[in-house]
Amino acid sequence: MCMKNTLFLIILAIFTVILITIFAINLWLQMSDVSISHNGKIAIFFGAFFTILLGSGLMSLAYFSSKNGFDDQVDHDLDSLIEKLKDR
Repeated sequence: MCMKNTLFLIILAIFTVILITIFAINLWLQMSDVSISHNGKIAIFFGAFFTILLGSGLMSLAYFSSKNGFDDQVDHDLDSLIEKLKDR
């Protein structure tokens, strides 16, 4: 893929995230009959923050594992695994 296509996809992704964020904020503000306390807003923030942090960490571990060849060291021979488990 050439650089122009990659740049276009990045700009498109950023634009999409901005549009979704604006839509979500608009929707949140239209819920006038629903009130969330200060503690509720803090809980939502920390929940979203740690969910994104956990997802980013797991994706970085998967990338690191794949990049350094740790995925190639896995034994995929199921017959030998079944034999090992039968011997116990």
